[in-house]
Amino acid sequence: MKLIDSHMHVDLAGFDVKMIIESMDRNGVEISWLLTWEELDPPIQGLHMDLLPEPVLEAFTRHPGRFIPFYAPDPATDKLEERIIKYKDQGIRGCGELKVSRKWEDPLIESYLQIVQQHHSVVVFHMENPRQQYLPENDGYFQWLMERLLNDKYNGVSRYYISNFAERTGILRKKIRKNRVPFPGILFDFAFLEKRIRQFPGIQFIGHGPDFWNNISAFQHPKYIHQKGQIQEFGIIDRLLEEYSNFYCDISGTSGFNALNRDHKQSKVFLQKHAHKILYGTDNTRFPLQELLQSMKLEKKQMEKIHHKNARNLLE
Repeated sequence: MKLIDSHMHVDLAGFDVKMIIESMDRNGVEISWLLTWEELDPPIQGLHMDLLPEPVLEAFTRHPGRFIPFYAPDPATDKLEERIIKYKDQGIRGCGELKVSRKWEDPLIESYLQIVQQHHSVVVFHMENPRQQYLPENDGYFQWLMERLLNDKYNGVSRYYISNFAERTGILRKKIRKNRVPFPGILFDFAFLEKRIRQFPGIQFIGHGPDFWNNISAFQHPKYIHQKGQIQEFGIIDRLLEEYSNFYCDISGTSGFNALNRDHKQSKVFLQKHAHKILYGTDNTRFPLQELLQSMKLEKKQMEKIHHKNARNLLE
């Protein structure tokens, strides 16, 4: 069984190059795409981690048969095209992971894609909804607890109930409001994403992230960060995958695994329908994704496309 992991990072979640290679060997992964994360001015510094192109290229140089290097410069980078060319000349094969606190409608994103389309055929991007983020004002236990309860530790459930309770009763309301700051979201506007997909047919767009995968369903509950429960009706990503030949997705991370694991019957339908558009990936997680895919009992040709053929074909 051949496997290409289309979504990996160096030095994320404890995965250095040695650990990535060991994990690949253990799980039968032939090749991994190594992606960066660059945002020059993140709105909340504590939510960002610099994942630079140099470690990616170093890993590629040391293990050229095992890694394919990607790099997504921040769209606000000075001399953007020069930077893209510089790193392309060093071996960068695609643009990813594009994960910046902007919207698809931003003119800077439009000009960014115009440049990227001239040099790369693939863009891997992340989608995440806006929210209120609780920032502790000190290191005390109460602040530590509130940060965990009001952010994403429990899939948004504790945040949902505590916030509603505080607004109804007034208890902790002033404290919570004082310590909350707006997180503007990441490339979350689907209407303009669709416009960009049409506008740049030379780019193969590969989506992932919580907002992306929550939209496997037409219905979403505000209680959850990663949606749960049965999928009664497929959402917008089903239509986009169906209508646009240059639109793909990877099933990596908590969001991808959760989307497939929440309703196995509907997930199987989704995988069968879009097997030619779906890429296997882990995003430095250890979820039993292979076991989940095997349980769907897809046709061999469908599994081969998801496991490695789609990823391979996109970079040919």
